[in-house]
Amino acid sequence: MATRAIARRRAVRYLPRARRRAAKMTLPLAVLAGFVPLGMRGYNGFKGNGWAGAVDGVSSGLTGYSIFEKSWHPEIMLANVTPILGGFLVHMIATRLGVNRALGRAKVPLLRI
Repeated sequence: MATRAIARRRAVRYLPRARRRAAKMTLPLAVLAGFVPLGMRGYNGFKGNGWAGAVDGVSSGLTGYSIFEKSWHPEIMLANVTPILGGFLVHMIATRLGVNRALGRAKVPLLRI
């Protein structure tokens, strides 16, 4: 004679779900450090010609075209854009290596690389 299998229900245990903390604002230092030469160029332009000089300093630093001189200087653009791109590159590498996650777990406030 064949035996009949009896289905038995297992007790289901509900575990509390892991909670995520709300994302906090962090400042990537490598990227911000790349903007220092551009900021200094804008500040020096402000000291020389006021707000028009500051706008010319920042815009010529990013595009290479000077409003006052009406000419394009690629070396000025490269001198100011290269540190910004380098900062983004360092930030991406630090994120992939887990440095930023380690800083977050160590509860370092506001700072990331």
